[in-house]
Amino acid sequence: MNKHTYDFGLIGNCSFLALIGKDTNFEWMCLPRFDSSFVFGSLIAGEKKGGEFSVKPCSANYSSDHKYIENTNVLCTTISEGEHEYQVTDFAPRFMQLDRYYRPRMVIRKIEPTRGNPRVKVMCKPKGNYGENDLEVETGSNHIRYGGLEENLRLTTNIPLSYIAEEKEFVLRETYYMILTYGVPLEGPIRETAESFLNKTITYWQRWVKSTSIGNLYQSQVIRSALTLKICQYEDTGAIIAAPTSSLPESPGSTRNWDYRFCWMRDTYYTLQAFNSVGHFEDMEKYLSFISNLPVPYGNRIQPIYSLTGYSKLT
Repeated sequence: MNKHTYDFGLIGNCSFLALIGKDTNFEWMCLPRFDSSFVFGSLIAGEKKGGEFSVKPCSANYSSDHKYIENTNVLCTTISEGEHEYQVTDFAPRFMQLDRYYRPRMVIRKIEPTRGNPRVKVMCKPKGNYGENDLEVETGSNHIRYGGLEENLRLTTNIPLSYIAEEKEFVLRETYYMILTYGVPLEGPIRETAESFLNKTITYWQRWVKSTSIGNLYQSQVIRSALTLKICQYEDTGAIIAAPTSSLPESPGSTRNWDYRFCWMRDTYYTLQAFNSVGHFEDMEKYLSFISNLPVPYGNRIQPIYSLTGYSKLT
């Protein structure tokens, strides 16, 4: 695995992105696409307003470590607490299926004990409208449905639902899975689906890296950078965002609020240069399709920023 030294790990599948803290919490994730409202956003909104999606140890005295499975965007977080340890594997499925890329709005978490009998508390508290709205919670047989968004958010899991609903501590004695879907829910076996999607996603990313042209210097850094830039492209239209997150206004009450979840022409140029340098021309071709469909403004001047679908008027 590749050691990861930043405070957040990044996962995505070219439909959406998520930033995950070393405590396993989803600090930032917008759905259904990059520039939508966050469903988890404590990175900017704080814990209460930002919601939470975590698998935390019950003691505050622990250490954690982030690693990616080599040459992939699959993130593993290891939590150690004395003689107890567990690992959370997070990924957004992406692989070839029926001659096209399968990239559902789905997050899969695999939670497995690796040493001792770790005690954990699982939280899933998504928010709507940038933290302004609490979502309606409805429990099924093996899932929890969260209403109040444009489409339902659904958590399907083999963890006892009472533990999640009541925020109850429990001992990890087996491997658990959590599959969070937006819109189309999971209709299939939990364990088999999660493991199948994990293996296919690992294979996809490692084959993608294998087709990357890389020199002898700083290979691991170039690969990690390329993997990061790849999931910043919104594959549906070919638009490339400047960064996964928004920003705060330049000054209180100011309209100068640089939201990086849009397609900024300048930033995209540097991303395309990087793709060109490592021989990934299909991403450049996809962006050409996006820019060819931009509205032609008065005077034929391209503006510095567009939405993911090419709109020129932005809020």
